[in-house]
Amino acid sequence: MQDQAPEQQVMPPLVDFILTRRLPCAALMSFMLLGMWLPAIVPGIPTVFALLAMTLGIALHLMTPALVALITFGGGLKFALQVVAIAAAVVTALSGFSLSAGVVTLLLYGLLPALAATALMQPGGVRRSAQQVAMGTGIAVVVGLMLAAGTQNLGLQAWVNLLLEPLFADMATLPAEQVQAMQLFRESMVAVLPGLLALTLWMTWWGNMGSARHLAMKYGFYQGEVASLLTLSFDKALAFLFTGLMLLMLIVSGNLLYLVANAAIVTGGLLAAQGVMVAHSWLKVKGLTFSIGLMYLMLLIWSAMIVPFVIVGLMDIWFDFRRRFPAAGG
Repeated sequence: MQDQAPEQQVMPPLVDFILTRRLPCAALMSFMLLGMWLPAIVPGIPTVFALLAMTLGIALHLMTPALVALITFGGGLKFALQVVAIAAAVVTALSGFSLSAGVVTLLLYGLLPALAATALMQPGGVRRSAQQVAMGTGIAVVVGLMLAAGTQNLGLQAWVNLLLEPLFADMATLPAEQVQAMQLFRESMVAVLPGLLALTLWMTWWGNMGSARHLAMKYGFYQGEVASLLTLSFDKALAFLFTGLMLLMLIVSGNLLYLVANAAIVTGGLLAAQGVMVAHSWLKVKGLTFSIGLMYLMLLIWSAMIVPFVIVGLMDIWFDFRRRFPAAGG
């Protein structure tokens, strides 16, 4: 199954100028990373416009990996890393010489998407890039949360609970029934927050890879693997890891149980993503376009729907269902 190559177009001259030169490209990357803070820097902006500017800034911030992937596709890994290094230095300086801001920019927003984009161009790139992004975002979340918890001399779960406390500060004014419900919701959020955060980062970063590849193919500067993202599949190691984590949850306790449970959420989410790709491919072959949209809607509003897709993803690792699907229209 392959992506249909979009009709090639000519890139606008200004965009071509920025993306093919280190300093303008680094300036654009720095703006995308820091643009969300513009309303706080410029005083006197009306609240409505400040909110709109912040929303746009957050969207640009989350699209930064796509920019890094684009310049990797067009200029290679070395060029991309040079741009990232300049942008990391700019972000470090503008953030008051915060070393952590520079390191996060360099590693999470720069090195990780550049390596994933390089992997995406190689044979079997869909799987390799997805695995690299999953490992990178998972490690980033665990290390970041543990470092933050360490500064407070707290365990990871206790720190996450403290982090969410301001969101539930006004519960005392609510009726007793609502207080109990909110308390259960808070405990649930604390229990799954690291895993959900890692999964959200993975979906965002890997979605950036797909969007960047589509643009690069559109403008004719992408060379390499063209398999559809619907061919996403993980190897057996992930299935064994998920099974091992589920069994380990029955043995360990305390902070270790908290880490193992959230690791299981991440690996289960990756398997569910594979299951969703299988279902999407099957519905696409059958021409059931409306059902594809309904499937994603059900996933959005009913969290329990993820369980069947985890099972399908696990089974697909061994049975490779998509290999058995007939060609669309065949």
